[in-house]
Amino acid sequence: MDNSVRHHFWEGFGVGSPATGEIILIFRGTHQVLSAEKHLKKAGVPMRLIPVPRSLTSDCGLAIRLTAAGRDRARDVLTAAGLLPFSVHILRQEGGYEPVPF
Repeated sequence: MDNSVRHHFWEGFGVGSPATGEIILIFRGTHQVLSAEKHLKKAGVPMRLIPVPRSLTSDCGLAIRLTAAGRDRARDVLTAAGLLPFSVHILRQEGGYEPVPF
């Protein structure tokens, strides 16, 4: 991917610490999260693979972070692929995560 495409892909999506309103998708296992990543990238959904925040689970594993704007498209893509997350959380303004429906 050349730099202009890479910049466009991440435009509007902070790749550092999560921002308020960003969505965290947690899956049952590494295989599922990697499959979900593949489908989301192929569909052009801006996302980032991250370590699961410790406040959400004691398991060490991976999660997917999405912008709030990409939530509906991600839901459509993952539903079509049969890869629904185990849990979904949104970053609250005051900090911490709140479970939400996907």
